[in-house]
Amino acid sequence: MTERADTHVVLYDLGSSSADLIAAMCLGHMRVTVLEPEQADADRVRDVLQRRLPGAGFTVSTRPPEGCDVFICHASDAQMAPPASLVAVLDGPEALAIVPEPDRSVAMDVLDPRFAEVAFGDAPDTTRARATRFLAKLNTGFAVTTRGHGFWGNRLQDAAISLVDRLLLIGITPWELDEALEDAGFAQGLLKSQDHIGLDVAFARRRASGTDLLVADRMVHEGRLGRSVGVGWYRYPGGGGAVIDPLMEDMIVEEARFAGIDPVPMTDAAAADAVIAGIINASADMVQDGMTTDGVDALAFYKLGLPDLTARAKQIGESGLRNRLAGLHAVDATLWCPSPSLGLIFGS
Repeated sequence: MTERADTHVVLYDLGSSSADLIAAMCLGHMRVTVLEPEQADADRVRDVLQRRLPGAGFTVSTRPPEGCDVFICHASDAQMAPPASLVAVLDGPEALAIVPEPDRSVAMDVLDPRFAEVAFGDAPDTTRARATRFLAKLNTGFAVTTRGHGFWGNRLQDAAISLVDRLLLIGITPWELDEALEDAGFAQGLLKSQDHIGLDVAFARRRASGTDLLVADRMVHEGRLGRSVGVGWYRYPGGGGAVIDPLMEDMIVEEARFAGIDPVPMTDAAAADAVIAGIINASADMVQDGMTTDGVDALAFYKLGLPDLTARAKQIGESGLRNRLAGLHAVDATLWCPSPSLGLIFGS
């Protein structure tokens, strides 16, 4: 099937987390249908997307189209794809084992269209070419992963939010940490960034993997899903910019007390350094699994907003990084435990 100039893309049951992708597809002159099976969900998603993407040309519907070129969904919904469409599942490479038609399916992390990851699995060359053409129309760079587990960009994001969640529990506030991260070079504080993505996205991955976070999980259970609903780590009154929410501090203190976690004296700048050290440590496994250092840098920049990750690591030095990680054992010995592959970041 040759893709037409007006490539039709269907997003199935993805909610408002697809806003950035929709914007990029509209810029690429694609025809976009947001398909929500339930009418109430369709109404809510339409309202959120129209506020976030005024003037963008997309359709929200509850009725499956007879056909489309690309069908983007979670693996559990792959059977809903119209015949002959390219099926792109968001869950990760491992999800290709459960899709009903692997010959026309790829795994693709593309919700943030600035940089994508794609896994082709056992798909034939024709399917790989279709996926590559779609990414070209998005005008996005991408990395190909051949490993069988989750996308590395998602794993970096999940590692980062685990580090942040723990630092909040020892006494750092979300807004102090975000400000310190931006001072340290992040394009945006990680918590503001998560509000933009939607807290439910990472929560779904944690639920699938059996991982729990004390603060972030409670926020989702209480409906603090991020900017799309007006409240997450921050409040967004009237759909505007982020505003500090004092209730967050009370929630964090309460969770720390329930868990028996005592405060640890630490400056905001030291907390930002702890996040960066933990991210460098987590990225070492990527190199072990065949990712280039350029690929590591690209994923850290586009998925976390942190530029020059490997250059930062080399500036600290391997012995310096190991000392930093050892000094963070009082915060959490598991989260900041040195990776067996740590030396690969430094070429050793």
